[in-house]
Amino acid sequence: MAPTPQHRQFHPTPVIGHPDHWYKSHAEQAEAAGDMLARCAYKVGQYITLGLDPHRSWEEKAKYFRHCLKHHCIAASDATPDEIVFRQKLRAIVLRHAGQEGLNLARKAHADFKMRLEMGATRDVLAEDADDLFLMLLGNSGSHPEFFTPEVYEEIRSLRNRWV
Repeated sequence: MAPTPQHRQFHPTPVIGHPDHWYKSHAEQAEAAGDMLARCAYKVGQYITLGLDPHRSWEEKAKYFRHCLKHHCIAASDATPDEIVFRQKLRAIVLRHAGQEGLNLARKAHADFKMRLEMGATRDVLAEDADDLFLMLLGNSGSHPEFFTPEVYEEIRSLRNRWV
């Protein structure tokens, strides 16, 4: 008798943009069904959506991206290969959205600084403002924040270096 193939459950990638209660309801349903990977996908969708809210400060956005990576994108030491791959996909999704959000903020700031320079602001004043903004965005650890890929980090640093 041939061995039966292992049942592999499909786990959707996170959907972005739903109201918070939608994610909570789906995450609870997944947890009740014992499907912790589906729960993680819903939580990742929830936290990315919160992190993309244009009314939130960068500090709040970064908090959501960090939480998402720490609590939903790291596989346990006894995880199956499928679970490891799935959580790596979740991590890649978080990095893509967080990176795009960070780049958008950095590019907008760069454009604003250029416009202010053309309108007569001094380079010293702009350098101070840029230093504050990019310190908030990148932190002061000297390495890239965990929610940015090295490429995104370098692009943001490049924008920073034009002003500071």
